[in-house]
Amino acid sequence: MIWIPAPRESEEFVLEEITREDVPEWYHVYSVDPHPNTASSFAKGWGDTRFAPLKQPDATPVHTYYAASTFNCAIMESVFHDIPLNPAGSFDLDRLDSYQIARIAFDDPIQCVSFHSPYLPALGLERHRLIESLPAFYPQTRQWAQAAFDQRPDAQGIAYGSRRHDAGRCIMLFGQRIPGYPDKPFNVIEHVSLAELPARSKVVKLATSLKIGMV
Repeated sequence: MIWIPAPRESEEFVLEEITREDVPEWYHVYSVDPHPNTASSFAKGWGDTRFAPLKQPDATPVHTYYAASTFNCAIMESVFHDIPLNPAGSFDLDRLDSYQIARIAFDDPIQCVSFHSPYLPALGLERHRLIESLPAFYPQTRQWAQAAFDQRPDAQGIAYGSRRHDAGRCIMLFGQRIPGYPDKPFNVIEHVSLAELPARSKVVKLATSLKIGMV
């Protein structure tokens, strides 16, 4: 049985600086139905994810934003997030009409608490507990993101290896700590519909490689 310890009042969180040399561009998938989100829309306290929602000291929500280091990683962490891979599930391609993908970049390095595997033992954690545990454990994993936010006021987000596509990196930004937020927290290079080419063909290619059925 998986057990996830609660964070202590003073953890040895390591701050990692991520530059454009490390990751030139990030990818962010967002839904435009039923809510009119944009490429720079942050979640403001809604949702139920591994690391959010979070609270500021005054109990108002931390504005959060997920991004991945590759196109395929972004798709696996969003559109294909809940599709089983063994045996492979299926996906209705008409659902792509509801999704857009953005390419974004930061002018300056971002400072993130690292939840990458080498830094977890010092926290009394392992990857399979914090990153790979099932949604039933989200209340416990969120405590660690909350502790990172509370204990490292210089952190602008958290960074970790993708659960669904471990060749990719993921970040979750703390909006209120990003310079330029909310007007221009980063540069939006491009945003396109996943239902249109060439994005659609890339999604289909990924699904085919994973033997995900398409309807």
